[in-house]
Amino acid sequence: MEIGLAVGGAFLSSALNVLFDRLAPSSDLLKMFKRDTGNVRLLKKLRMTLLGLQAVLSDAENKQASNPYVSQWLNELQDAVHSAENLIEEVNYEVLRLKVEGQHQNLGETSNNEASDLNLCLTDDFILNIKQKLEDIIETLKELETQISCLDLTKYLDSGKQEKREFSTSVVVESEIFGRQNEIEELVGRLTSDDAKSRN
Repeated sequence: MEIGLAVGGAFLSSALNVLFDRLAPSSDLLKMFKRDTGNVRLLKKLRMTLLGLQAVLSDAENKQASNPYVSQWLNELQDAVHSAENLIEEVNYEVLRLKVEGQHQNLGETSNNEASDLNLCLTDDFILNIKQKLEDIIETLKELETQISCLDLTKYLDSGKQEKREFSTSVVVESEIFGRQNEIEELVGRLTSDDAKSRN
């Protein structure tokens, strides 16, 4: 049982680290929404809220075996983190779709510096939908944040434990990321091949 709890905590911790990278100030995701300051503000708020929750993650993992309320709180946090991951994947998918359909001038040649231009192709409806989902996720995370004191969770970051977790799960996370990249490249290749063009 304890091993299962530790593995679940390690995956949650590594999922948070991936989200922090994607929500960093210099990330492509923030550049994509450069024209929409409301969404940029929400993405930054999401990152800060997740950072606050990560501070009690180690303590919550230690207490979840003896306190069912903490265990339930961690499950809710995991669901919210999963929703945030899905939201980012939804944006990435839409950008990829726009690239494949050729709505972006530099089809297949978009560099990191050009990521902000992609928001010109995203429809107002899509951006509004993303904004609504972002607000819902942040509201859920804020509710979880208010329960920290009730559950008597201590805010601290155990850097040694964090490094150990990152090391133990890095192979799993890296293989998952590389697997997705290969799938995307294969899909783009098939959609932009001469065979696919002749069928269109």
